Amino acid sequence: MCGRFTLTTRYQDLADQLQLELDDDDLAQYRPRYNIAPTESTVIAVRDGGRHRLVLARWGMPAPFGPGQDDPVGHINARAETAAGKPAFRGAFLSGRCGVAADGFFEWTGPKGQRQPYWFHRADNRPMLLAGLYRDIVHPGGGERLRHFTILTCAANQLVAPYHRRMPVILDPGAAALASWLDPVAPEGQAHGDKEDREAMRAALSSLLVPAPDDLLVATPVSTRVNSTRHDDPACVEPIELPDEDG
Repeated sequence: MCGRFTLTTRYQDLADQLQLELDDDDLAQYRPRYNIAPTESTVIAVRDGGRHRLVLARWGMPAPFGPGQDDPVGHINARAETAAGKPAFRGAFLSGRCGVAADGFFEWTGPKGQRQPYWFHRADNRPMLLAGLYRDIVHPGGGERLRHFTILTCAANQLVAPYHRRMPVILDPGAAALASWLDPVAPEGQAHGDKEDREAMRAALSSLLVPAPDDLLVATPVSTRVNSTRHDDPACVEPIELPDEDG
């Protein structure tokens, strides 16, 4: 599960560190985010015209048809183990893969009413790319075309497991891993090949969708301020001291 995440990195630094191209129009709308919630817009990495670029997209991917297609939130997460075969995600898995720019995500632990949030992030606070899927959707009414995304999750690693059984898939840092996830497997003009080709592609891509190494992230206890989506400021990720359980 991934229900909130952060992207506090400056846009130019984000593009430089992830080695991605910028869009000037999106740059004008970008600001650091400390508590990104479903239905809100943020930046994702996509393949566009043979290049890897950062573009704006809305978190939450409505179903392409049938029940749920009018859900204003849509799917915020999809299970990495089954997304390739699910009708809601099958098309996006073949041709709408993306990387969701982030530098951390939140999970909570403890009894109801006293749940303590933790911010999971790299010790050096460098940005990461979470594996995701996207779909462009024409909204009814005004006919506005918007890009929506969902974040793929996998079994939690040893660091995250005490807090939640699932975690977002973090793509292995480096251009090669990003290209392996974003770029089409079949040649241009033969987008998906025959059934055997599609199955081989799914198997190759699924090998990327594994838990992050146990030592990649650290877990930092933060203020319950992050519990409310109204709060989106640096105080959401400030470390706090927890009471000593031994009294």
